Amino acid sequence: MKYAILGIGQVGLRHFNAFKRIKNLSLIGFIEKNSKKANSFEKKFKIKRYKNLNKLLILNPDFVVICLPHNQRVKPIITCINNNVNLLIEKPLTKNINELKKILPYIQKKNKLIHTISFVHRYRKEVLQTSQLIQKNKIGKIRFISEMMISQKNPLLPRWIDNKNISGGGVLMYNAVHSIDKLIFITKSKIIRVFATYNNINNGIAVEDTITAILTFKNGVVANLLAVFAPYKNNSIWETKIFGEKGCIDLKIREGLEIHTNSNSKVYSYSDHYNKFGTYHNFYLQAQSYIAALSKKNKPFVNISEGIDNVKIVDAIYKSIQLKKSINVI
Repeated sequence: MKYAILGIGQVGLRHFNAFKRIKNLSLIGFIEKNSKKANSFEKKFKIKRYKNLNKLLILNPDFVVICLPHNQRVKPIITCINNNVNLLIEKPLTKNINELKKILPYIQKKNKLIHTISFVHRYRKEVLQTSQLIQKNKIGKIRFISEMMISQKNPLLPRWIDNKNISGGGVLMYNAVHSIDKLIFITKSKIIRVFATYNNINNGIAVEDTITAILTFKNGVVANLLAVFAPYKNNSIWETKIFGEKGCIDLKIREGLEIHTNSNSKVYSYSDHYNKFGTYHNFYLQAQSYIAALSKKNKPFVNISEGIDNVKIVDAIYKSIQLKKSINVI
């Protein structure tokens, strides 16, 4: 099997490092606008750089990994789909709802292709364990979830994420979309209504660096989402507190989880797992899962429809902020 990568920035390299661990899979070419990055990558790994996507697609890759800035994805997605190429697309699927509308007809027409969105945190051991406990009814029916995602904004992140014309938004687009996907995965239900607001810490940027949203799910669950991208050091945390009718689960990404009921408490620690495999092992698990789906022609663990829904939810959140009212997710 062979593949190509569009964009070899930080996240593109994480995908590359994950896929290179898989046997009988080869990277046949890549596209990168930054000549310094491209030349370094080409020299180090002996992989040809292409400047034209159509010439790269002549090599007939089995799939293409798209890690381009958010506003540069529509044309490559359409071109790849028209050439019957499967896609792994870094989140979010598109910059906004208008760009989503441009690619939807192509996705729907070529619906036999196997596309996935890189909601890579869904592959973490602690998230999968939490989902299993909930499906086994260990805490009963979920009633409320508190989702908190606080981190320092890494100065090494690409500058374009602060440009709304390129990124489409701030902490919601870059970080909190993962929280939204995780909550949908845990609840096994769609978000139908949102109410949100924000207040920037750093007034020097044109995108939000804090956001809070109330998310209402079709199955009745209510979740409070808080995301902060602070411009200074802080006690970063990504914590999900899930309250059911019989007990609760406290999930901490990259650490583990605790489950508590009136009759029992249990701690699941994944410190040894992360010490052994590293912080980004979930990229490898995602790569394994996607290759298996392509090989067996099965539905991927994260389907393209979930990426579509995520864009719609984000659009509703931004509308809620703008109009200062609850918005139904269409």
